[in-house]
Amino acid sequence: MATNSRNELPSPSTFEHVPHLISQTSLTSDSFSLPTTTTSPRNSRTSIDIIREMTCSSPLRQDYMNLTVLDVYDEAALIGKDFERIIEVYGTEIIRDLVPKVIRILELLELQATKNEKEADKFIEMKSRITRLEMEKNETRELREKFNHELELIEEQWRKEADNLMGLVSKLEDENRRLRDELQHKNDLNEKSNLPSPTEIISVTREELQCIKSLTEENIKLKRMLKIKDKELAQKTLNIEAVQDQLERVCKFNCTLRQKNTFSTNQTQRLMVEKLDLEVQLKEKENFINHMKDRVTDELTSPTSPINPINDFTTLEANQPRFSFEELRQLLWERNDLKTKLMEVEEELRLFKEQEDDNNGAVEGPIPLEPDEKLYGHKRDVSKIRQFLNSLFPSTQPSSSSFKKKTPVNLLATPSTPIRSNVTSGRSYSTFSLPSVEPKPA
Repeated sequence: MATNSRNELPSPSTFEHVPHLISQTSLTSDSFSLPTTTTSPRNSRTSIDIIREMTCSSPLRQDYMNLTVLDVYDEAALIGKDFERIIEVYGTEIIRDLVPKVIRILELLELQATKNEKEADKFIEMKSRITRLEMEKNETRELREKFNHELELIEEQWRKEADNLMGLVSKLEDENRRLRDELQHKNDLNEKSNLPSPTEIISVTREELQCIKSLTEENIKLKRMLKIKDKELAQKTLNIEAVQDQLERVCKFNCTLRQKNTFSTNQTQRLMVEKLDLEVQLKEKENFINHMKDRVTDELTSPTSPINPINDFTTLEANQPRFSFEELRQLLWERNDLKTKLMEVEEELRLFKEQEDDNNGAVEGPIPLEPDEKLYGHKRDVSKIRQFLNSLFPSTQPSSSSFKKKTPVNLLATPSTPIRSNVTSGRSYSTFSLPSVEPKPA
């Protein structure tokens, strides 16, 4: 917490009367001068002795190297207390010139203490660095000594192995020389004992030459045949490798085609099942709509119908099932949607059949349809159309076993079911047209 400015010097709590003395003076470090004292020799000598005793016994003089900023602040606090006691006894005029000098001395002490702290930190850092370098030096010396020792051991071992190998080489050379001499001696003895006559040598040489000639020709023929066989073998090996590669490619392609065929077959079966379902639903819708149109047309064109069908409708159809305009529109829209889906499914089925015919060729016989449990993993649920129509016509318990439930499917099967609505006469109906039906009376 060292500082170099005068403003950052902490003022002790005892400096209550000193600030106005500092503000009244403009002395600097260059204008300081020692005051002349006109005291008697006895008093001066006594004061000097007292100051010497104080400085000799001061801890700052004894521990100058360990001086810190906190020590300076402590001394400043003590001096401030002394100034306070002097001011209380003698007033402020007596220490007016002394306070700036004391403050300057304290500032110098603070700077010196800061410098001492920095030097102490630097000294500690250098000392730690020296210690670290000495440790590294010792470690390096130990490593060098260890390395030299290991190197000496390796050199000694290498020298021993070299001596052993040199001795072994010399022994082998002596043994080789001895064996060579013995072999030479034996060869000389054999030549002397088995030396043939010149005629025998010539006859044996001619026979051997003839045999050698025939064997050489046979050997040349065999070499040529061997080269031809080697070339044929290399060609056969290349052909076998090519056939194996082609077989692997064909197997992979066959596996891919089988997977595609299985996928196409499953998808075709699903599409066929979906097509059948859509055809059944569409047929039911068409029968239902045709039946409804016939029923409405018969009622409108019947000669026994009352003159005012609107008023009669409210009395006769109180307990009979009826369709509103929105319900008929929804039914016709669903029928058209089912026809569109059926055409799309037929087109996809045709494309899949063409693709399957291109990949697999002619198909021998029809493929049996898989059950719904095997295709989808569960039984096929009731279609949305059936659910919608069942919600429109809630099931009623028949009075006898001869009657059936009046569901949309049974309505298609029983044309006698009365389905009437308020429709104007002379209205024509088409397959995709919406008949205009008046809303039900409130």
